[in-house]
Amino acid sequence: MCTLTIGGRTVDRGEARAFARRYLTEGVGWSYPSYDGFDAAGARGPLVDGDFLAPVLLNVRHLAVTTYENLQRVRPALQSALDDLPPDLSLLDARPADHRLLARLFAVLDGPGVGGVRGTVLSKVLHRKRPAFIPLYDERVRSVYQDGVDAPVPPEARSWADFSMLFAQAVRADLERELPFWEDLTNFAAGPPITPLRALDIVAWWAGAGPIDEE
Repeated sequence: MCTLTIGGRTVDRGEARAFARRYLTEGVGWSYPSYDGFDAAGARGPLVDGDFLAPVLLNVRHLAVTTYENLQRVRPALQSALDDLPPDLSLLDARPADHRLLARLFAVLDGPGVGGVRGTVLSKVLHRKRPAFIPLYDERVRSVYQDGVDAPVPPEARSWADFSMLFAQAVRADLERELPFWEDLTNFAAGPPITPLRALDIVAWWAGAGPIDEE
């Protein structure tokens, strides 16, 4: 098959593979290997201050001091949920209870929220802690999963807790359907290893730059 479906987009499989290879091998100015190799020894351990700076290495251009301090304040709530998620848990093996823990993590953004923090920053903090389970998120990835007639996550407003579960379920479907492809892409990572979930995010980010079919 020459095409690949991810979220609501259908893209050329060869072009997706070529982009992932470029992303994972050029190394200069891209987020790999900087983000994926940042404090690799402690990446799956408890949340530390350095984790709150990691989004800068994944194209979050502005991370204010107040944002950093606000993340520090919700560290206990985040760590409480992370403690119940095995470090090697895969989204493919996740149970309903695991999805509820994912919702707990993103629930810190609901209500009064966390000043300066939305799904993009939080996912880029948390993905490193459970890299096979917590999907990355940004506006391009959101577009792939919510915009267009075939998008699997309806665009209506909802809490971050509810959205995180629906988003993860849609990502899981893509991960499962094309697992050999995502596993193949991980082999391009000559430096820090990546998970198939991270490989999927690379392609989703690329696909999010393309046109949306509204018909």
